[in-house]
Amino acid sequence: MLSSDRPILIIGAGGFIGGRVVEVLQGLLGIPVRASVRRWTSAVRIGRLPVDIVLCDIADADQVRRAMDGVGGVVHCAYGDPAVFVEGTRTVLQAALEAGVDRVVHLSTMEVYGDVEGVVFEDAPLRKTGWSYRDSKIDAELACRSYMDRGLSVSILRPTIVYGPFSRDWTARFAERLVAGGTFPGREDCQGTCNLVYIDDLVAAIVLALDRKEAAGAAFNVNGEERLTWWQYLNDLSQAIGLPPLNGGSSFARRVRCAAVAPVRTTARVVLDRFRDPIMAVYQSSPTAQRLMRGVEGVIRRTPAPAEYRLFTRKVFLPVDKARALLGYRSQFPASRGVALSASWLRHHGFLGLPEAAPAGPL
Repeated sequence: MLSSDRPILIIGAGGFIGGRVVEVLQGLLGIPVRASVRRWTSAVRIGRLPVDIVLCDIADADQVRRAMDGVGGVVHCAYGDPAVFVEGTRTVLQAALEAGVDRVVHLSTMEVYGDVEGVVFEDAPLRKTGWSYRDSKIDAELACRSYMDRGLSVSILRPTIVYGPFSRDWTARFAERLVAGGTFPGREDCQGTCNLVYIDDLVAAIVLALDRKEAAGAAFNVNGEERLTWWQYLNDLSQAIGLPPLNGGSSFARRVRCAAVAPVRTTARVVLDRFRDPIMAVYQSSPTAQRLMRGVEGVIRRTPAPAEYRLFTRKVFLPVDKARALLGYRSQFPASRGVALSASWLRHHGFLGLPEAAPAGPL
């Protein structure tokens, strides 16, 4: 279904995943792209490419319809406030139906399966838990299903832990924490399955979902092939960026530190949510306040959060048998290669700032 006749609209092109989709489709495959961003400042990464960049907030039906005009396919990887995300997805689907696009590829998440463990295939039930991110992704999938019933060709991808260059959550923040000497849960608390998928493997799955007729009306897990533990990933990343292997240390001591910082973390979040403007005014006007707030922020960022213990101990794996059989998907980036590429990007973009003699590894 991919062709040079009509462009592919990338909704959320200013983000980590959307930006790479634009680069691959236009730069490597020569497929015309229309890249939509919510605000112009999000277009910095893709602005160097000869692509059509349009302003498109999925909460604005008129903007979505204009962006959709004349496109052959849509990759929906935008995300924002869960309160508007589901309605925004419906707006995208309605505009795609009216425009007669050939295929919509909707980016969901492995989180739609809930907090289950074990091996999870695509036919597992979707489980709401009250977490707004997870629940909104489930509602967005249900919206996709309703539009499939109305004749729209939609494919749903459920990626796992997507890492690589420009990944803030799973690459850059981890690396910054390692360099700063921050702690993670100990070895025994990091034995859960990591489910790593390198960004270019996910983009390859998106291209296949756009192109293959077998993708229509189906949902696919998108994962790497290896069953690494979180400890293996963190340790490999530490060494790849020039630090020694992680020290397993005392899990009890780490849990004590996590518990001690948890009230500070919660209080800081609540206070910022309620009093952001006056706090920022004080921050900008007082060097003392800046030092204090930066110190508190540093402690929080360097200390494991309770949610990390839940994530890093969870033993769940998402096979890609269905994507392999129907789409021909194959992971091309084992963790060793993906981590090495990530480290090169981190180093090139100045995230590490390591001195000549690397500091001791974090606890």
